[in-house]
Order: sequence, then structure tokens, then C-alpha cells
Amino acid sequence: MIKPAKILFISAPIGSGHIRAAEAISKAVTNLRPDITTHLANVFDFFSQFWGQALLNTYLRVLGIFPRAYGTMYGWGNTSKLALLGRQVISRLLANRMYRYIQEYQPTLIVCTHATPAGLIAYLLKQKRINIPTIAVVTDFVVHRLWVYDEIDYYFVASEELRNDLEQYGVAKTRSCALGIPIDSAFAQPYNKQDIITKLDFDASVRTVLIMGGGAGVLPMAEIITSLESINTPLQVIAVTGNNKKLFQQLQELQTHVTYKLKILAFVNNIHELMAISDVLISKPGGMTSAEALSMGLPMIIYRPIPGQEEGNTKFLLEKNVALRADSVDDLAVLLKDLLENKFGNLDKMMNNARSLGRTQADKEITLKLINDYSL
Repeated sequence: MIKPAKILFISAPIGSGHIRAAEAISKAVTNLRPDITTHLANVFDFFSQFWGQALLNTYLRVLGIFPRAYGTMYGWGNTSKLALLGRQVISRLLANRMYRYIQEYQPTLIVCTHATPAGLIAYLLKQKRINIPTIAVVTDFVVHRLWVYDEIDYYFVASEELRNDLEQYGVAKTRSCALGIPIDSAFAQPYNKQDIITKLDFDASVRTVLIMGGGAGVLPMAEIITSLESINTPLQVIAVTGNNKKLFQQLQELQTHVTYKLKILAFVNNIHELMAISDVLISKPGGMTSAEALSMGLPMIIYRPIPGQEEGNTKFLLEKNVALRADSVDDLAVLLKDLLENKFGNLDKMMNNARSLGRTQADKEITLKLINDYSL
């Protein structure tokens, strides 16, 4: 008797994008082939709870206080032979926990949406402790060398440029394709924008600005909101604070002092609707957020990208003329004013460019390729 196919997705809670990418593909698998079982695992499941939380807190602290240090480590990991040795040591230490998990679950296929689990699986494959096809789904518009392993069967990446980068690292183009970053199918649905605008008590004739990325405390949302007072162009603003309760309260106090319409939201599950009615997104350039914005034809103003993958994503988005970069709050206000006034048709051009790059079907296309290529 043929056993039912089982796909194990392994991600990491370093930013929500890696997990959301795994969820998007898993959802597409269930919709297209409900007979295939899927399971989502977090690489921190293989640490003790103490060490997993300690590593995550350290990562967030470095990002918030020493972003340049993170950038230095990112660049070092991309060029240093010692970094390659370091990843082997880490994989050896953690792989046993993952091995036991895989033995228990017995997946037909493994899909990694973060470089760390990709490295752990590659180590187990190299040691011949497992023999399971393993796929990597890169969730940024740049690919770090620590994603690259001979043992990984196949790579899904965001753009043709990344296939070229992988080839320089020794990954033949027969082992990769550019289908885009997988986003939730909600971003592919049509929406009645007037209904959403009415629900928010907004004005359809006024430009809408969406601000995201303050949940982890890395975007100075209060300063940005205050700075928008200097813009004399009519605007209305949606600020999403995520799970940051302190920031939510801080913005509520600001709400009575701004002259424009300001809607403050905590954690939401309808970002697709908010993007659908917005004209500009102010955010950090995470790969998933950027892919979602592109799918909605939504231009971005990127605020002070952190050295590393954020810089890489920013470079890509600037080159494609779908984003602007601001390195100070004052610069941001000036750039936003010009965009909202659509000087020289720049906002319209950026919207069109974003729509042309948006890949709303990446989740389904990746799923179909997995099903066909691996006979699931």
C-alpha cells in the first residue's frame, strides 16, 4: 500500500515572514491536494525553550541597538570560510534533535523557509542519516551564502537575479526557478475598496498611507506620525502596531494631537485589505512585506534598512523603481509629500511597476511544481 504523502515545513520565528511563507504554501497544498498531509515546525522547537527564547531576544536586541553589528556579521557570513566551518559546528550540535523529530514524523518531502533549518537538514543528508528530498524557499530578494548546500534538491527564489547569484555559489540553474515569494492567497482576491474605506470611516478622495513595522520596536512610528504634520497635502493614515502594546498606547495619546485622520490598529489579520486601499506603505523592507506590497501595486518608503538582507531587499526595490529610501524622519516626510502629490507622475509609475512585479500565484505555482516533480 502506498503511504499518503506528507510535507514537513520547517521555518524560524526570526521575523514573521519565514513562517508566513511556509503557511502560504501549506495552505495551497491543502486547497489543491487535500489528501496530502502538511505540518509546520519551528526550528526553535529543536532547542530547549530557554535557549530558543534567549537566541531570539539576542537577535532582536542586536537589530534594535546594534544594527551595524548585525550587518557586519551578515557580510562576514557571506564571505568568510570560518563562517562555513561555524555553520557545520552548529548543525552538528542541533541536528540530533531535528533527526528524532523527522524520524517520528516520516515526511515524504521537507520544505525549509529559513536558512538555519536548511543547514540542519543538509547536515543530516550529508551524514546519510536521512534520505528525504529537501526544498529551500528563499523569502528575500537577496540570497545569503548560508542558504547554499549541495544536499538541497531545489531552490525557489524571488527573481531571476537570485538564480544568477545561486549559480555563482555553485547551484546549477537546473536546481532553481524564480516563481516569486509565496504569499497568502488572500492577496490574490479582488476587494471592494469602498466597503473597506467606509468601514474605517475614511475618505475615498484622500490619499491613504499605511505604516507598518513598529511591532518589534524597530520603526520609530510615533516620530514618523508626528513628522507627517508638516505635510500640507491631505492624507489619512493607518498605523499597525502589531503586538506592541506600549506603542499602541503611545500612538493613542498622539491621536488627539494630529490634524489628519489617524486610525491605530493592533495585531490584524486583514493586512491585504489595508494594503488594497492604501497609496503608499511606510515600512521596513522585509521580504514577505515587500512581496505583499508588490502584489497590491503598493509603492513603499523604506525607513533606514538594517545592513544585511534589508539592504539587499532595498537595493532590489529601488532598482525596480517601486520604493524610495529615507534615512531620517525628516527625509521621509519630504519624500511622502512628493509622492502624495504625484509629482511627474512618480506615484503612478511606481504603482504600475509594483503591479508588474507582483507574484500573487507564487504559492500555487510552487505547490504545483512540488506535486509534479516529486510525484506527490
